[in-house]
Amino acid sequence: MNINLKIIFPLLLCLTISCSDKDQTDEALLEKDKLELVKNLDSDKISTYKFGKILIRASVEKDTVSTEFQSFKSDLDRIFNKVVKYDIENPERLSVLEYISIYHDYKKMQGFIMKTDEDLFPTLSDAFNIAYGDSISRKNAYFTGKEKEYVQNIEHAVLSSIVLLTKDLGKEVSLYECSKTKPELLPDSEIKTLLQFYRGFLFFEKKLHYLSEDEITRNINWLNNNKNVDLPYTRAIFKWENLNNQETHIAFHSLNHLFRGFDRLMMEREIDEKRALEDFEMFLNDANEIGLDNEIVWSIETYLYLKNEENEKAINTLKKLRNSNLLSSDDKKQIDESVEYIKNRESGKVLNGFYDKFFLSKIATKYMFSVLSKVDWEKVLKEQNVPHTDQMFKTIERLKDFNENLSKYTSAENLKETTRDIKSKSENLWSKAKGLVKE
Repeated sequence: MNINLKIIFPLLLCLTISCSDKDQTDEALLEKDKLELVKNLDSDKISTYKFGKILIRASVEKDTVSTEFQSFKSDLDRIFNKVVKYDIENPERLSVLEYISIYHDYKKMQGFIMKTDEDLFPTLSDAFNIAYGDSISRKNAYFTGKEKEYVQNIEHAVLSSIVLLTKDLGKEVSLYECSKTKPELLPDSEIKTLLQFYRGFLFFEKKLHYLSEDEITRNINWLNNNKNVDLPYTRAIFKWENLNNQETHIAFHSLNHLFRGFDRLMMEREIDEKRALEDFEMFLNDANEIGLDNEIVWSIETYLYLKNEENEKAINTLKKLRNSNLLSSDDKKQIDESVEYIKNRESGKVLNGFYDKFFLSKIATKYMFSVLSKVDWEKVLKEQNVPHTDQMFKTIERLKDFNENLSKYTSAENLKETTRDIKSKSENLWSKAKGLVKE
């Protein structure tokens, strides 16, 4: 019996270690992030936003799509005419009662909305052509095949950028739109590399580090193989008008290494930290080559100085960082504490908790949001002659108001407050409201 145990225990130990290693491979961890992304997309805000988009795209659907869709088609069209309406310049103002009625219909078809891919329906461009185009454009055939894939990819990418900084849609809806883009279906181009970087940044912000690393790695590989590609959009978005094309390439290459470094810094394996430090070194090499000198450069310099126990250099860069307008008073207090710690730091001590990887990544995230917040997306789209840009922005505003009011007027608290009024006006709506309060 003892002999058997001596044989079995080592075998079990080897099997456990083998399974653990298998779960920690790059491929396995990437798959875990993909599952986590799906969980992140299961929210009420995304559901109602998707509902609004399906209202628009399904409004010009000519085919059946499915039996379930056909059973909801008349309801979808009726709600579309109330919520979006073709007169986007003078949208109809809905009452509380109407929002409650719409919410009742939405709950009825929520299962269908959540499981249905909105890309089954014609593109937003097709819907806008029918609604706002001239007599000729209205007769145009809808996009199909690869052309449709390209158009809706661009639509998702544009919307993910536009809604990111809006108060009521924001990061959740931006992540949904970003998840709907498929860069692999786009031809190799500046648009594709910007989209992959943007996806990588959003995945990083949502702590989906392996998904982010995967996007950015493909970006870095493409940039390494296309050093002479023209990058006018990149230059415009990042306000690098003073850089020539070669310098723009180096600057964008550095940002990709920076965020891949952050992704790897947040991972748990020793190999990931080693890779992160290599990315940071590459970022600083690129930055120094073109003379970049900003908050992110000072942050990374500080981190590497601390790693190498170059305390005086670390203190000097922290003091530069402290003067940045990007930092809050709490951030500056944290830097002051870090400086005091470094002054008294014993040789060989690990990095302190004041200036750690989370504080470091927060500075980089603030920097990226400050860049994106200054982009006039409406102007950019118009300069690229994107059709129906005005209508697209007005529709987003309409969807934003719709989401906000639907949530506001259908909360359990507000439903209770308005039930008396509903009962006096409509017995039918009263029944609906009572049902919603119980849900």
